[in-house]
Amino acid sequence: MDHQFLAIALLALSTVLIIAEVFIPSGGLLAVGTFASLGAAFYFAWQAWWGSSPGYFFAFTGFAIVFLPAAVIAAFAILPRTRFGKRILLAGPSEQEVIPFAAEEARLRTYVGRRAKTATPLTPNGFVLIDNERVNASSQGTIIDPGVEVEIVKASGTRLVVREVEDEEPEEVAPVDEPDDDLAEDDESLDFDLPKG
Repeated sequence: MDHQFLAIALLALSTVLIIAEVFIPSGGLLAVGTFASLGAAFYFAWQAWWGSSPGYFFAFTGFAIVFLPAAVIAAFAILPRTRFGKRILLAGPSEQEVIPFAAEEARLRTYVGRRAKTATPLTPNGFVLIDNERVNASSQGTIIDPGVEVEIVKASGTRLVVREVEDEEPEEVAPVDEPDDDLAEDDESLDFDLPKG
């Protein structure tokens, strides 16, 4: 066989193998075949044209460098449109699937700044009651008991972020008496034994 024919045939084979690698899961075996046939194609092109007309060899090499990546890009562009490609590739969510969440988040944003009561313990996730509706909520990292008044800080996705409302009037703290020294010496007033020594 002629070296020119072998060079062109092996370049065509390497193109078919690299496109097949896109469509057929082979664990890289087709890619190994691609590089082997591409190496052989360059060898036969060198045998055919390097000695007589190096311009043909460089044209063959340039064509291979441009054509193989273009064939792979075309295969990836065609793959999602095939029946096989539709089965293996995951499609992103449609606009109809995304819009309800955006509408829910916009509705929850209207609650920001308002107060609600916890319906369940927030550990940190749970539910709050606002306008007689149970709404999914999260505390800001703290545990909040049920029935506690909370303030809605922000809407995050389909969940409200809340914090416990602090009492506005601070409780008066009773002054702490200084401990008597004679109590420390009386062991019988304690619930436990003091170590001797």
